[in-house]
Amino acid sequence: MTWRLRVPYKGRRIRVTLGTNHEGWAEESALVELERIMGQIERGTWHPPIAETTPAHSEEAETLHLTASRWWQRRQAEGLEPKTVVDYQGRLKYILGYQPHVATEDIDVRWVDDFREYMARRKSERGKPFAPRTINMSLAALAMILDDAVEYGLLPANPARGPRRRVRERKRRKRFLEPDMVVDLLDAAGEWEQELRDRGQHHQCFGRRALLATLILAGPRVEELNVARLADLDIHTEVLRVDRSKTEAGERDIDLTAYLLGEVRPHLATIPNIIGCEPTTKTPLFPTRNGTQRGSRPIQRFLPEVVKRANEERAERNKMLIPEGLTPHDLRRTFACLCFWAGRQLPYVQAQIGHKDGRMTLDAYAYATKRERVDRKLVWKLMRFSDEHEKVRLPGPAEPSKQRASATSIGQ
Repeated sequence: MTWRLRVPYKGRRIRVTLGTNHEGWAEESALVELERIMGQIERGTWHPPIAETTPAHSEEAETLHLTASRWWQRRQAEGLEPKTVVDYQGRLKYILGYQPHVATEDIDVRWVDDFREYMARRKSERGKPFAPRTINMSLAALAMILDDAVEYGLLPANPARGPRRRVRERKRRKRFLEPDMVVDLLDAAGEWEQELRDRGQHHQCFGRRALLATLILAGPRVEELNVARLADLDIHTEVLRVDRSKTEAGERDIDLTAYLLGEVRPHLATIPNIIGCEPTTKTPLFPTRNGTQRGSRPIQRFLPEVVKRANEERAERNKMLIPEGLTPHDLRRTFACLCFWAGRQLPYVQAQIGHKDGRMTLDAYAYATKRERVDRKLVWKLMRFSDEHEKVRLPGPAEPSKQRASATSIGQ
């Protein structure tokens, strides 16, 4: 066993080789030698050994670049989604852009803090400082890389773990839409579509109202809805199948309410006129005018405009305005609240949303149960299934017999 010291000296970390255990070195003698060297540094009389200050690394000194490469090869072999690959590549770009040739065994808490400050000083390609979330995601990737270093014995503990290494993020307020806001939002989208049709711009207005209705009243992720095909929708059984989700729990059958089916049917009837041909089973459920798959950006662009139009109508009626900065994730959270207000049970709602981790579902449940004054007639109109009675059900958990078999088979 070879004993070495890592001595901080003039902003650097110098590696000093002492000797092997056969030469009499042990932990106690190494600590004594370290104290002696630190005393010389304080007096200004210590000079590092020339052989130890050479920039070339020995075969034993594995660099961060090598450790990160090994970790990345292992993760790629797990079969990551394309978006996940792009995300991790961006994080690795930031990590290896700092000090890729630093010895992995030399990384400590101070090095991690220096990397965090380096990220805080940097600017993105758009010329803006990195958001705290971007910095924390890079630190999380570094922590996963150093987990491998700990397992391989390169580090005694992971210096990137722990809340003190992270940048404090401002918690974003969790938003939910009220039932009447949902109706006004859909009406605003429909009026906008009609305006564009009157101008002859059919390709720009296609399917926006039905798309928003599906996001709010069925709760899929935007990327799940973008890849959904006509073959995934069964109008007769009133189910939308999601089988290309990013998680195993996300592969599920979503039950469609009677109100949502009333929004989707007119949209399906207009697909042949928009794409200019007869659709097939592989045609996207919400295609572009060329019959191709939509992207996430268009949805994020037209959602603020719909909110603006709906708020203009609500302001004239002296009603509470819809929160600005509404995101598709807020629509998923609204779906969970509507389910609870309609009396659906927690395991059923979690299965419908497709979350293995039910924290978001529990947050919505906690919020929904605190609300006493809710327009339950409107909620029931939005969330009632076609085989349920039109009369509004009383507040409280739904009976087990009311839960759909397609949802209970997803795993709770």
